[in-house]
Amino acid sequence: MTRELMSERSSEQKALAARWTIAAEAMEALAGARSIDAIVNVLRAFARRAVGADGIAVILREGDLCHYIVEDSMAPLWAGQRFPAGNCVSGWAMRHGQTVVIPDIFNDARVPVDAYERTFVRSMVMVPIGRMEATAAVGAYWSEEGEPSDNEVALLEALARAASTALENGRLFAALESLNDQLDERVRERTQELEQAQDMVRQFQKMEAMGQLTGHVAHDFNNLLTPIIAGLDLILTPKRTPESIDRHAGMALQAAEAAQILVQRLLTFARRQPLSPTAVDLPDLVAGMQALLASTMGPCVALSVDLPADLPAVRADANQLELAILNIAINSRDAMPDGGTLGISADRRPAPPGLATGDYVRIAIRDTGFGMTPEVRKSAMEPFFTTKPSGHGLGLSMAHGLTGQLGGTIEIDSKVGGGTTVMLWLPVAQDPARAGSPDEQDAPERRQSGKLLLVDDNALVRASTRDMLADMGYEVVDVDHAELALGMIEAGYRPDIVVTDHVMPGMTGAELAIRLRCDHPGIALLIISGYQGVDLIAPDIVRLSKPFRPSHLQASIAAARAQRA
Repeated sequence: MTRELMSERSSEQKALAARWTIAAEAMEALAGARSIDAIVNVLRAFARRAVGADGIAVILREGDLCHYIVEDSMAPLWAGQRFPAGNCVSGWAMRHGQTVVIPDIFNDARVPVDAYERTFVRSMVMVPIGRMEATAAVGAYWSEEGEPSDNEVALLEALARAASTALENGRLFAALESLNDQLDERVRERTQELEQAQDMVRQFQKMEAMGQLTGHVAHDFNNLLTPIIAGLDLILTPKRTPESIDRHAGMALQAAEAAQILVQRLLTFARRQPLSPTAVDLPDLVAGMQALLASTMGPCVALSVDLPADLPAVRADANQLELAILNIAINSRDAMPDGGTLGISADRRPAPPGLATGDYVRIAIRDTGFGMTPEVRKSAMEPFFTTKPSGHGLGLSMAHGLTGQLGGTIEIDSKVGGGTTVMLWLPVAQDPARAGSPDEQDAPERRQSGKLLLVDDNALVRASTRDMLADMGYEVVDVDHAELALGMIEAGYRPDIVVTDHVMPGMTGAELAIRLRCDHPGIALLIISGYQGVDLIAPDIVRLSKPFRPSHLQASIAAARAQRA
């Protein structure tokens, strides 16, 4: 073998190796292709160089037509054109699923000579793409006659097989995506059905709880109304004596005050109790009720209080907070029938999950009692739920409503035989200033005078309030709706103070008060209501909660007049 021949073979081997390298890059790119467009772009970029052809074309089958979608060629071929599949070499290859090798295009019956004679093509190889059924083809073209080499045919077939695999993978991925979409839609439907079912369960639970609540409230109120009605009937009987009037009136008043406490607890649970939140010094508050707690716990329960002196003030209603702590302590006492320890501690902490950001004080009330089962702990804060005798089930529900209304929360940590810890989370007061207690304020004089306009749509409430005011010495004019009161003032009537109910048909008491505050700032204002919404509408106007006694009404009027002084 001559040196020239050896050099020629070496060059051919290097060229062949370079082509297989290009083909390997193409097959690697095809492995990641997931769509027909991606497959076509890879073939257009690599096929011509891998085969060493003068041109390549990629053809898609569209029914009975062959669509030449792209080409990479030394001169234009048929990009964008369509030909009948029955008269096209690519159509024959796709129909028969066979590679077509044509050394001379003018000497093969499968070639539409009219289409080819206008091009440079003189020989070609056409390979179908697709495993079960060919849906595409790739063709390589040369400008000279002659049978393409086995390596050139093998390279083009290798690219076609890789394209077929990519096409099947693309179909598989598309099917999987479609299945995933169907599954996602089914999951969404099932989730929606589950949420609807859960909503129905919650509605049933609410209705059941409402039924229990209504029954308990009716029972307790009937118990309280019995001595009230009986006492009033006995006062009105012809056989009454001064002593019996005093006794029966006291009995009715005691029952009425118990009813007031019941309503306050219900409103607190529902977060509708009118509160007077101030900056409360927790160590002072607990110190002031420590003797009461000790006597309530009895001699068998040891009381331990650990409150840091530098504990920040909390935003709370002092009276309601005392009541909540006392109720929780009573629950703890009842859980320790053989004695134990009740501990009250507190510390400053950041906001727990579910509360607004900021600093909070966590009050922990711990006992060494028999603890709660998971079922009891889950239901402990429901209205009227109790494991004790009837009538003792509002303690934790009241504390839960109170803390929620103040922007805090309540948590329970308990296990059977391991005691219970009830934790009250209350926000740290932003304004450390302390309001003086009612005992520190000067009591108003018994007799007062001046013009007073009373507005209330309830005739019984209006009549009883009018009698209280008249007994105090006021010249009272009463009306049953706010529009009439406003019209009288606009017409020239000038009372010294307006006392108005809040919830009334048409214009509310708060709306009336705001109008008067703007248009007649010299008139003192007092709103009477048992609804929390007054705080949100008119927070700077003196307010009195229903029900009230004459002393409460007298003190509130004095505060309202002092505000306008």
